[in-house]
Amino acid sequence: MSSGPLTPQEIAAGSSYPQPVIVPLDFIEEQTQGARDHMEMDNSGLYIMSKAVEQFMRQLMRQSTENGVRELEYDGLARFIANSEFAALKDFFPERIEFGKLMAHLYPADPGNQTLQTTSSNSNS
Repeated sequence: MSSGPLTPQEIAAGSSYPQPVIVPLDFIEEQTQGARDHMEMDNSGLYIMSKAVEQFMRQLMRQSTENGVRELEYDGLARFIANSEFAALKDFFPERIEFGKLMAHLYPADPGNQTLQTTSSNSNS
């Protein structure tokens, strides 16, 4: 199993030579091993999965950085995923919540929370 571009011997006769593989086939094979216990997949299947992962990564990077206008950052990824056809993945990329907002949401009437805010604001003086 090659981890780079397929060699001519790995390609069926009459087909065109594919572009180089960006995501190594060995990586795809390792990651899909558990799911492939009940099905057989040859190098062409691994190649197709590799190209699909590559295209997913390209679209994710382009869209979340607005074609390179913005830097790649977690918040941009989370925002893009939540509002795209990849919304099913948003549990893996949740939008960040500031700690103070989370504490205020969890403990709205907690006097200890007020003390914490007062203490931290006094230490900044």
